[in-house]
Amino acid sequence: MTSQRLSSGARFQWRSASYQITRLLPAGQVNLEDLLTGTTSSVEVMTLVQALFDDELYFIADNKSGSSATATAKPLRPPAPLALSEYPAELVAIARYRLSVIDPLLKLEHRTRADVSHRVQSVKATQASDSEPSLHTVVSVAAVYRWLGDYVRSGHDLRALIPAVQTRGGNGQVRLPGEVNALIEIILEGLGQVQEKVTIDTIRNELAVRLAEENRLRPTTAQLRLPSRDTIAQRLRNSAVQAKPRTSRTAHSTQQVGQTPYPDIPLERVEIDHTRADLVVIDDRDNLPLGRLTLTYCLDTATRYPLGYYLGFEPPSYLTVMECLHHAILPKGDVRALYGTEHTWQAYGIPATLVIDNGKEFIGRDLEDACCLLGTVLQYTPVLTPQFKAGIERMFGSMNTLLFHTLPGTTFSNSVERGTYDSAQQACVYLSEIDKLMHLFVVDLYAERFHRGLNGIPARCWEEKTGQGFAPALPPGGQELAILLSRTDTRVLHSYGLEFASLRYNAEELLTLRTRLNGQAAKIKYHPADLSALYVYDPFERQYLRVPALDQDYTQGLSLWKHRVIRQAVLDEQARVDPVALGQAKRKIQAIVDEGRQRKRQGTRTRAARWDMAGKSTRAMTQLEPPAPPETPVQLEPLAEVMTPSSIESQPSKLPDDDNWEVSYVPLKSLPAPVPAQGTEVQHG
Repeated sequence: MTSQRLSSGARFQWRSASYQITRLLPAGQVNLEDLLTGTTSSVEVMTLVQALFDDELYFIADNKSGSSATATAKPLRPPAPLALSEYPAELVAIARYRLSVIDPLLKLEHRTRADVSHRVQSVKATQASDSEPSLHTVVSVAAVYRWLGDYVRSGHDLRALIPAVQTRGGNGQVRLPGEVNALIEIILEGLGQVQEKVTIDTIRNELAVRLAEENRLRPTTAQLRLPSRDTIAQRLRNSAVQAKPRTSRTAHSTQQVGQTPYPDIPLERVEIDHTRADLVVIDDRDNLPLGRLTLTYCLDTATRYPLGYYLGFEPPSYLTVMECLHHAILPKGDVRALYGTEHTWQAYGIPATLVIDNGKEFIGRDLEDACCLLGTVLQYTPVLTPQFKAGIERMFGSMNTLLFHTLPGTTFSNSVERGTYDSAQQACVYLSEIDKLMHLFVVDLYAERFHRGLNGIPARCWEEKTGQGFAPALPPGGQELAILLSRTDTRVLHSYGLEFASLRYNAEELLTLRTRLNGQAAKIKYHPADLSALYVYDPFERQYLRVPALDQDYTQGLSLWKHRVIRQAVLDEQARVDPVALGQAKRKIQAIVDEGRQRKRQGTRTRAARWDMAGKSTRAMTQLEPPAPPETPVQLEPLAEVMTPSSIESQPSKLPDDDNWEVSYVPLKSLPAPVPAQGTEVQHG
């Protein structure tokens, strides 16, 4: 994905016309020139930013020839947000190699041909041991200039460095037999778990043994051949197998911690991390305590200005990271109307570098690919070194001291400080109110407060930097950003559509794609917080197709975690899960959750709140109705005769301390068969 900026010279299509920014004006405005009529006008930058994320504005790229702008300009609206996972792994590895070659040259302010030649000679010197040149090792002055031009013109998009093998013979496919290729992948995956150094000969010898075992069962005419050493070397360079040094868990205690250098440009270095809020919130329905929320936060280190956050009962995961990053990139111009803040939340845009730790929620190909296409560099901090993210760690301390520790129901920082204070008994902050408190603190207090480390006010510092001509990097559009930050998987298309997590999805557009794929698996993108629809990638038209779930009543607003809890309740009774079984299980589990909510044990109520929120941030709670009095009974829609709330109470139910809820239930075969409405069909799994 190519990132762009609303700076001088930027061209875009908006409201059925083509414009160019000719000048940056004070008070957050820009001067626009209509490329067709030549007329000029002024507009607020935030108006253009909001139009971009609403997919009403598209950037324009000029032809390389440099001819007439109006004749050669074309919209930078790609047919699809192609993720790196849609490309063969070996081609992505080549692109990363090319980027490593040109990266030192990109940092030079004035680059000369002598600099390029010196870089080429330096790269060749390090590759002197390679016996045979390949796309991983070939380099020349002309090639480096070509890579530099393609990479800069694309807006620092890694995909511009991927070889265009689709125009050559072979189409970039692996030429090894499928069985040999599968064995190599298994060996590489196994060796990736060891800490010792892995050599080419080690892999080839292991492959020779496995091929010998395989060939014993094959006829003479179908024997598998051992690949050459160069082929194995190529595969090893494309894989992530490498030596993993051992580190001591106590080594950090003897280190001297200095001061972390921070950049001067906003969004150049952004830190993200998780923490549990030191506050117990209560339920809007019955005024009973729910527990502590998990906060995922994103902070700009150049200005100390808050960028975005996610607050919910979900544990740290890719979902919380993605939601926080999405909130940080989006414009947030409606906070005054929604939350009653005195100031606007000014921050938006794509981070240049995202500093993360080694938590499992940060380690994954989805996050790496998303950041790579956003043009964001992922920077992992060493293990047990929180000082490398001192800005976000200090922000958590300020948030606890200035906000959470001042509210009734705080848990303080530790049990010693808490003493005999009963946090659950004193709690009086509703779940629907916590998001408003967060906005008031972030926008009106923290961003407007003097910061000693910055020696200034974060909001004034952000305004100063943006007023000097800084324009945040932006994605091509809001829908492309949402798809890019979703998770990736593969599914085979059938006549009935496709299955994901025992749910069926179908659309008319899949008919043509299924015919063209001819049995091959299709790549899909899904959002873990909403299973009502997913996106299927069409490699022929190079676009994503939105495919809704067939059962919209069941999947509307359904999270993947919540669906797994429901699905587990019926998997033991039948081999295939159908919508009727899921619906019945969902209603019964909801009754158990409502029963568990009446208990005062905080752990049980926390899991019940996670069930109700289903992966949504606390920002989704702002539209809740006023809290109901505790004596108001919870109204449940009656189930079948054998599954009424009274019968549920007589059955054993369990809400254990972990997240794997267990539900005992009546076998589905004993339930009365559902009676379809007249004129409708019931589709069985």
